[in-house]
Amino acid sequence: MSTHLNKKIEIDAVITWVDGDDEEFSKKRKSYTSNNNINESTNSTRFNQVDELSIAVKSIFKFAPFVRKIYILTDNQTPQIIKQSEQWKKSFQDRIKLVDHKEVFSNYLDVLPTFNSSTIETMLQYIDGLSEHFIYFNDDMFLIKPTKVEDWFLNGKPVIRGKWLTPPDKIWYKKIRNFLFPSKRKKFSFKRAQAISAKIEGFDKKYFRTYHSPRALNKIILKDYFNNNLKLLKDQIKYRFRKSSQFISYSLIWHYSIKMNLAIISNELCLQEINIRSNSNTKGILKKIQYAIDNNNILFLNIQSLDILDIDTLNSVNELLHDLTYIDLE
Repeated sequence: MSTHLNKKIEIDAVITWVDGDDEEFSKKRKSYTSNNNINESTNSTRFNQVDELSIAVKSIFKFAPFVRKIYILTDNQTPQIIKQSEQWKKSFQDRIKLVDHKEVFSNYLDVLPTFNSSTIETMLQYIDGLSEHFIYFNDDMFLIKPTKVEDWFLNGKPVIRGKWLTPPDKIWYKKIRNFLFPSKRKKFSFKRAQAISAKIEGFDKKYFRTYHSPRALNKIILKDYFNNNLKLLKDQIKYRFRKSSQFISYSLIWHYSIKMNLAIISNELCLQEINIRSNSNTKGILKKIQYAIDNNNILFLNIQSLDILDIDTLNSVNELLHDLTYIDLE
């Protein structure tokens, strides 16, 4: 694995994407959903899309021009941006590649189809042709300022942004809540999943809490780790929908990397995170986005559940972000 001192390294990006409005996908998902399997992981907003992918891709082209290729990982679907890219300059067109789940799960086809982000992201390292150093995006994560290689990798090591926290299950008032409302423990929790990941690597009293920003990763470390822990891998990917007992692969590998001195920790989040709810103040959302754009310390923008915005606000958000990420592709 690379530990060289800031020699030029190849860096790719991976974006996981699904079109929940696709009729075939919707039928397939519903066929694996039973009354006993209804939870937040089957809610439609987790699968709906409103052209976030286009903005995410263009933001990488504009604000991380050093990225060699962008791999879009999906389940037998073709996003609109792939069709659009046929009109682009060859220098941009050749940098996008569509990858199907069957390719990365080729040795584990029995777990497909899967609708589980925790399962899918556990397999990113098996994308054929992926560079050793890569950045993992969800399709609702955008770059909004120019970034340089050192924002992602220092001396070949991934830069991990977050802070140390006490695991949720060791906080007294959360212990009481879980005792009184045990059903809460049955729901997938982003914080708890990170704490589970940390515990696997021996971090019982604290975990490095990260947020919804793009993630710098090393393919070789991931491959070696799971090749040596095949049972852990198989137990993780067998669930078609998210389970509260699952870890998060990038959090697990980051805690392993911290322990082995294979990563750089940063407390600078450089992130604006916006979680839209049905009762969110729409004007406030636009203000938060504009604040992020105007703030020189914010490099990353994450907007969750854009699909539940009213059409006028959604159009305003899209216009703002498309203008921000505009680049001459044709």
